[in-house]
Amino acid sequence: MRSDTCQPSPVPITTRFPVQEGDSHRSMVIECEADDLGNMLRRAKVRGFEIMCDEPESIGGSNTAPAPLHYFAASILF
Repeated sequence: MRSDTCQPSPVPITTRFPVQEGDSHRSMVIECEADDLGNMLRRAKVRGFEIMCDEPESIGGSNTAPAPLHYFAASILF
């Protein structure tokens, strides 16, 4: 039987575990800005660096920079 209604999750999505005294923890905030330059070309600014991405001509881009998925794959190698 199919149901189109959302069922509540048995575990709250925003579960937080308190840090106990003596434990270490880290947090990170990543801020970036992205601009659409047209024809699937994008520019992102992160920590003072600019990253360009584009798509291949076969799907409507200009192939002037790596595609977003290429950056994702490369990030796994780092």
